[in-house]
Amino acid sequence: MSPAAHVPVMPDEVLHFLRPEPGQTVVDATVGSGGHALKLYETMGAEGALVALDRDPEMIEVAKRRFDEKGIPERSVRWVVGSYGDLAEHLAGLGIRTCDRILFDLGLNSEQLADPTRGFSFNAEGPLDARFSREESIPTLAERLARIRVEELERVLREGGDERWARRIARAIIRRRDRGPIETTGELAAVIRSAVPPVKGWRRIDAATRSFQALRIMVNAEMEHLARGLEQAIAGLAPNGRIVIISFHSGEDRLAKEAFRRYDMRRAGQREDGGWAGQPVLEVLTRKPVRPTESECESNPRSRSARLRAAIRMK
Repeated sequence: MSPAAHVPVMPDEVLHFLRPEPGQTVVDATVGSGGHALKLYETMGAEGALVALDRDPEMIEVAKRRFDEKGIPERSVRWVVGSYGDLAEHLAGLGIRTCDRILFDLGLNSEQLADPTRGFSFNAEGPLDARFSREESIPTLAERLARIRVEELERVLREGGDERWARRIARAIIRRRDRGPIETTGELAAVIRSAVPPVKGWRRIDAATRSFQALRIMVNAEMEHLARGLEQAIAGLAPNGRIVIISFHSGEDRLAKEAFRRYDMRRAGQREDGGWAGQPVLEVLTRKPVRPTESECESNPRSRSARLRAAIRMK
C-alpha cells in the first residue's frame, strides 16, 4: 500500500447499516479509490448490480485498478463518471429506476490530497486547481480567487470551513491578490497562516486546513450538489432500501440530518397537509450521528471528524 493509499472510514459500520444482500442494486455514490465498494461487492457478490459513481474520472481509474488487482472483471461493476448531484439521471441512463442500498462517503480522498498537481493540499507546492474533475468546465481556485469579493470570501471561509478567523484571512488574501495573482498552494497557505494569530504550544491542525477545505467546497459547489443528490437518493430508494451518509464537515452533516428529518416517519403527523402520500417515508436509524471508534481514530486519523447517519425507506 502506497503512502497515499486511502483507508475507508468506518467500514464495519457501513456494512452494519447498509446490510447489502446478493441480487440487490447497490450504489456507491462516491467510490473514490474503491475501498468501501470492494467491501460492498464482496458482501453482495456478483449476483447483484454495483454502481460505482464518482465525479473525479481519475479516481474512477484508481478504483478500477483496485478491483482488477482483486481479479474482479470490470464488467461486474457499472462505472459512472459524474456527480451525485445528478444521481437520478445517471441511474436512469443505466436503466435503473430504484436501488436497494446507497452510500455517500463525502469529503476528499487521500490520493487526491497526495497529488500536488490537483491543488487540494498545502503540503506540497502545486497549482491552485482544487476541482474534483479537471474535465469540468468550471473555474479553478486560482480563477475564483482572482475575482472574488472580500465579503463573499469571508462567508465561504466561515460557512465552509467553520473558520474562526474568516474575516482576517479573507482580508489578507484580497490584499495579497491586489499585489498580483495567487497561483500556487504554497503561496495561498503562506497568506492564510500569516493572518491567523499564533497559539501557545502545539497546534493540532495546520492553520490553513479549514480554509483549504472551505475553498475546495466553494470551487466544486459541493453543498449544492449534495443537497440535490440526497433528495434524488431518497426518492430513488426502493421500499426497505437503506441509505448511509458519512460526512466530515458540519455543513455536510447538517444537510444529511435535514434531509432525513424531512421524511422521518416520526414527524408524519406534523405535516400541514396531514400526510405523506406519494412521498418517501424514512425510519431514521441514527438519532445521533455514529462516530468512529477510538482505535480507528488512532489507526486512521482522517476518520476523527467523520459522522455517519443511516435510514431505511419504509414506503
